[in-house]
Amino acid sequence: MKQPYFSLYEIALLSLCAALIVVLNTMLSVPLKVPGHTGIYWVVPVIIGVGIVKKPGAGTFIGFISGILASLFGMNTLHILNLFIYLALGVTIDLTGLLLFYRLDNLAAGFIAGAAGNLAKMVVNYSLQTFLGIPAVFIMIGIGLASVSHFIFGGIGGIIAALVLNRLLKAGVIPGAGK
Repeated sequence: MKQPYFSLYEIALLSLCAALIVVLNTMLSVPLKVPGHTGIYWVVPVIIGVGIVKKPGAGTFIGFISGILASLFGMNTLHILNLFIYLALGVTIDLTGLLLFYRLDNLAAGFIAGAAGNLAKMVVNYSLQTFLGIPAVFIMIGIGLASVSHFIFGGIGGIIAALVLNRLLKAGVIPGAGK
């Protein structure tokens, strides 16, 4: 009998990480009025999930499930198109984790993964808004500051995730991590 790609433990963990993104996005409403500031907590569950499971597709799974949940709960005006935003975040962190050999407990790797994921989320969000009819000129005007702030906040979130993941690994809390 063929073994499933993700074990039941991994599916449960990745699903909890996906749900945590939606919960954090609902519960933490910080009115900073700076684009990308939510990346400081959006990227944390994805990086932790990918850093624990260490398999290609883990971030994509988290992004897909969180996108479905966000769409079901009407997280913003894009509704079902939220799926693409969350999926972009997950796929990008998935690819970054793969390129960095899943060493997401390293602060530099965490920063890179968080910044890349948050920037991918921004690009897809702006692309969807352009597709829906917002003039590209308005988006191009705001994209400069937005990309810098997405990079910074995503990177900070990635550092937070790396610190948490590092502590979990050192404490032995994660049984069989990396199998």
